[in-house]
Amino acid sequence: MPEVTVAELEPRLQKQVESARAAFDQGRHDHVIENLATVLREQPSCLAVRRLLRAAQLRLVPARAGLFDRLATRVSSSPFVLTGALLLKQQPLKAIVSADRVLLRDPGNVAALTLLGEGATALGWTETAVFAFEAAREREPGRPERLLSLGRALLGAGRAPEAVKVAEELLRLQPANALAVALLRDAAVAVTLAQGRWEQAGDFRGKQAPAG
Repeated sequence: MPEVTVAELEPRLQKQVESARAAFDQGRHDHVIENLATVLREQPSCLAVRRLLRAAQLRLVPARAGLFDRLATRVSSSPFVLTGALLLKQQPLKAIVSADRVLLRDPGNVAALTLLGEGATALGWTETAVFAFEAAREREPGRPERLLSLGRALLGAGRAPEAVKVAEELLRLQPANALAVALLRDAAVAVTLAQGRWEQAGDFRGKQAPAG
């Protein structure tokens, strides 16, 4: 199951997404969440649905919950995250479903966002992985492991220049981090190779141009 766009969804699901978009513009975020949660259960590989769902959730959830509330949600969600982690290697799609259950109640749950990113990586949903790890990094911006996961996801999604920036940020925090050094090296190589292909394509087009 590859990542899909809204245009690739079944017509009835496309109508639900259109309805949710209209509801979002009207500030009816509860309706958006209810509608898109249904779509996501049927088609978890649609990133546009995830983005809109999360945007609606964040409009309803305070940006900074109290410490007690954060601890309570972590405790209540831990069985789901643990189950998802056990499923990750053999059934990554089920791991994603487990993460989604938690995120519907607690969109800021970093463990669930990380599980979503890891499951998406296993399935080859590269942009979904970037989305998940970016959200986790937003919640915990100073954590090196969040930056490393995001950098790897960006590199996997073919976004090497962005991966370079993330690796450089990580190295500013931890100059001796060997994994960050490896990420920077791999991302820099990918940038160089992409630049070389672009230049070769330009040379080829120039040679094929008709003589004036």
